[in-house]
Amino acid sequence: MTSELFGWYHDPELPEKLIEADENPRNRALASLMANTFVHVSEAIHIKPGDIDYKKEALSIINLRGHIRIRCPCGKKLTQKYLFCPTCGNKVVQALRENTEQRFLRIVPVHRDTLNLVQEYLEWRRRYPYRGELLFPFTRQRAWQIVEKLGRRIGLKGLHPESLRQLLAAKWINKGLDVKMLRFLMGYVGMAAQPSNFSFEQIKAEYQKLWETGQDEP
Repeated sequence: MTSELFGWYHDPELPEKLIEADENPRNRALASLMANTFVHVSEAIHIKPGDIDYKKEALSIINLRGHIRIRCPCGKKLTQKYLFCPTCGNKVVQALRENTEQRFLRIVPVHRDTLNLVQEYLEWRRRYPYRGELLFPFTRQRAWQIVEKLGRRIGLKGLHPESLRQLLAAKWINKGLDVKMLRFLMGYVGMAAQPSNFSFEQIKAEYQKLWETGQDEP
């Protein structure tokens, strides 16, 4: 993170400034989601309206991870570094490759202000012919462009979605957020289920507490 970006960590109004930098409801909703949650940009562009629980104030994030499994015809599991099978000694030229896909789910709290912006965006886009299933029907690259554009509008160069995740993490860990909870919110661990020592209600309560106190200087 550059010193310029890190300086913005001390500005509690950064999310609001990004939101106010654009009148387009889609861009405002995206900016709020990226700045106020720990969602990855690759996850944001796959969110469906049905993934949002407005009553629970929660977002279900489904993360697909692909893996390639390689094994020798003799049955030995291999990695890509092998030239010869350590079991049968044959040259690895006819290794069998199997593509596997795992689905991980994590449920994260979403601030009511962000949910309101999402609802305003969905209402606004009804006037257009798009009838797809995605909340943000564009590419990862387009999402980066939107965030960078909003950053330039408020005088901040080099802003990107991962910057927002890092800024939010730095602020909240400084406020005392449990490291394990932070890693879960960022999608690093516990992706198959909620951490066994945290209920969603505990995570949401901590989220709301830190969000409120986050308006103060650290």
